[in-house]
This record gives sequence, structure tokens and C-alpha cells, in this order.
Amino acid sequence: MNGIVVPSADAFFLHIERTGAPQHVGGVVVLEPSDQRPTIDEVRKLVADGFAQLPRMHQRLGKPSRWHRPRWIEADEVDLDWHVVEHRSTDGYAGLLRYVADLAEQPMPRDRPMWRIAIVRDIGPGGADGLVVLVHHSIADGIGTVLQAFSLFEPPTKIELPSGTAPGRLTRAVATTIGLAQLATDGTAAKLPPSSLRREFDTAAIELDVVRRAASARGVRVTDLLIALLADSVYAVAPGLAQAVNGYLRFSVTTMVRRPDSAAEGNATAAIMVEVPVDGRPFDELLTEVSARTKRLQRPTRALASRFVLATGLRIVPEPFARWFAPTVYGQRFLHAVVSNMPGTTEQMSFAGVPHDRVYPILPLVPGTPLAMGALSWTGILGIGLATDPQLIDGPALAARLNQALARLRTGPLEGEEQASA
Repeated sequence: MNGIVVPSADAFFLHIERTGAPQHVGGVVVLEPSDQRPTIDEVRKLVADGFAQLPRMHQRLGKPSRWHRPRWIEADEVDLDWHVVEHRSTDGYAGLLRYVADLAEQPMPRDRPMWRIAIVRDIGPGGADGLVVLVHHSIADGIGTVLQAFSLFEPPTKIELPSGTAPGRLTRAVATTIGLAQLATDGTAAKLPPSSLRREFDTAAIELDVVRRAASARGVRVTDLLIALLADSVYAVAPGLAQAVNGYLRFSVTTMVRRPDSAAEGNATAAIMVEVPVDGRPFDELLTEVSARTKRLQRPTRALASRFVLATGLRIVPEPFARWFAPTVYGQRFLHAVVSNMPGTTEQMSFAGVPHDRVYPILPLVPGTPLAMGALSWTGILGIGLATDPQLIDGPALAARLNQALARLRTGPLEGEEQASA
């Protein structure tokens, strides 16, 4: 069969869907109100032109084989009437969020290119629209999806990815060996209550310079602050869940290993597990604990080992083992939630001549888990997308609590810090 074999790190997410949990990544672009909103035909033309140079956007999966990974093959056609649709919200922004959640519950057909785009009308006063871009995780990771979405926007831009110096072969081998030993001793996570395949999607936002100043003033990284705020919010709105996991949520924190010159398609990330308290302790104590526990994120061993397993280990094992391995390790037995903090653009972007207002990332839930948080900086705003399982977490309540905490970053100390400084 002709075509390109799906890399093992990408096929991993095809195997995950055997659990019934769709694996889409993407984003919601909230456009500014405009009296020159593009028609659906204009949107389809922009998508056709923008995606024409992106191989995966006009390829589909070939027929599966028991012993071999699937291949990307050219699709007979790209039915833009199916891939690019128009939806009208009947209740503003809430309707947009509900529509995103509905899309997140739907597996993508594997006999078509695995992406979808929707222009959602009337999400705010003054004729505001939202653009929803969804790509299957087997095509790209979060940053890869952002890079692909750039083909739809103006002006042409790029993300400044960290370049760094790649470790030598011996250094990489030693670090990977150490990392594999560390991963082997991480153990399993506390058992979660029964989950569902339902989804909710909610958002939060904060000015990027505000959250950076807040993190710097507390001597922590932005990711540490976001994890602590999320853990504090989970305890406030889902104390039963916090109790069920014995007061500790195990977060899988995404670490980027993408090279600055790499192509947009493909997964180039690693995952590092961090157990975070969700026990109602004062926020300053929680943040100190989170910062101490995330120091492993700054060491390369676990990231190199995680990347080795996906990109190399699964490439050399028989495919039936890879199909078994993926849902076995990527589920509630080993983790409870996902956090990914991604760089974006500082330029003012537009779609069809309409400026972007805010952008929120969309992440899939790990099978059986209740929460995934994606953060993306875009033109001075840190947009946060929250995917939740409503059976385990009240997503709107979680977003409201997180937005309140973020708003307090502008004005002073958070709850718990006031007590500590009194």
C-alpha cells in the first residue's frame, strides 16, 4: 500500500480511541464584532486555500492491519461542506461552549481527513462570531495545531519556540535510561470514581503580563501558578472528587520537545507526572508545594524517557502490543488530569479580515479522567480552555472559580496569602 506510515507517537492516539474517548486538539478563536462577517462560502474558500499546503489536511487513514501501523493516504476528495460548517448559537457565548463540547464527544470518521472547522454565529453582542478548529491528535499536538491554524490567519507569523542545545548521543542515552527508571517508580494513581464519555468545555482568561508578574513576585513559574490555581479551584467545586483521590490529583504536565525547524504535523511532546495537593490548604502553602513538586519538569530525564517510549519504543514493538499499551498506560490508572501551557503569538491576528479577540485551546480528556486544562498566550492574553467530564466535575463552576482567582491576581494576594501575611 502506498502512503506514509503513521509515526508511533501519532498512532498512540488512534489506539487511545479504542476506549471510546475521542482525541481531538484545537482551539476556539473569538472574533471581534464586525459588520463584515465572512459568509460560509468565504470561510470554506479560506480553509481550502490555507490547508492546501498541509499534507494531513487532504489525507485520510488507509485500511488498518493487525500487524502494521496505519498509513496516511491521499483522500479521493475533501468534502468542504462536511469539514467546514456554520452553526448559529441561540444563547450567545454559552451556546458556543456547548457546541464545542458536543464536537468533542464525536469521534472523527477515519475514512475522511481527520479535521473539522465551524464558524459559530452570534456568540456575543454586536455580531461576534467564533471559529472552532479541531484536528485529530494523530495529526498534531497542541503546538502543531496552532502552527497549522496559522495558515488560516493574517498576517503570516510564527511561534518563537525555544531552540536550546540538543544533548549529545551519550548524554541523551544516559538521561533516557535514568528517566525510564524514574517513570518505572512513579507508581499508579489513586482510583477515580466512575466516569462518562460526556464533555463540557469552559474558558478563563487573564492578561499575560499580570500572570507573569504574579508568578515572578511569588518566585514560581507561570505553569506552577496555573496548576496551583486549578488545584485550589478543583477542591472548592469538587470536594468529593478531592476526597476520592485522597487529597492528591496526579497531573500529567505536557513538556514540549518540538524543534523550532520541525514541521507542523506530528506529536513532539512528553508527559511528566506531578502529584498536587487538593486538600483545602492555604494557597501560599499549596503554591510552595506545587513549585517544589514541579522541579522535576526542569530536568530532562523524564521528558526524554517519555519521548523515547512514544517515538522509539512503540515503533519497534509489534503493533498488537502498541494497541494494548496505549490505553493501558494513558488512563485513570496512572493519571487524573492534564495541564499544557503553550506559547502563542504576540501579533494581532485576523481571520477573513476580522481581528481576533481571544483564543482558547481545546484539549481532549484522557480516558476515564475528569479534567484537561490548556493555556495559550495570544496577543497579550493567556486564554485557558477547560475540558471536563460533567459526571465528575461541574465545569462552569470550575471556570467561574478559576476566573475569580485570576481576577484577584490583578488586585492583591490570593486567599490564604492574606492570612499568611497577617
